[in-house]
Amino acid sequence: MGKNKSAKYKITNTDIDKKIIGKQVTVEKVKSKGVPGNDRTPPKKQKSTRDLLIEFMGEQREFNKQQIEFNARIEKEVLNLGNRLDRVIKVNNLKE
Repeated sequence: MGKNKSAKYKITNTDIDKKIIGKQVTVEKVKSKGVPGNDRTPPKKQKSTRDLLIEFMGEQREFNKQQIEFNARIEKEVLNLGNRLDRVIKVNNLKE
């Protein structure tokens, strides 16, 4: 059979039969049979906390890199816009 573990329990209360209160019973875990037609695909393994942390840190590093690039582009565009505005003011002899 399999490696089923058993444990002893003492019955303290029951609604079915009061005669078994105080008696010890041995219970055993039984594997349930799969759903008919199930092709028994193995369950996916859960990632360890360490693996999840490493994955998150990689994603965070990539996000931070994208943020730095985005901020640099925005600063460049703001500077470019300021220069263009200065030229418009000079061309039109406008006072600030």
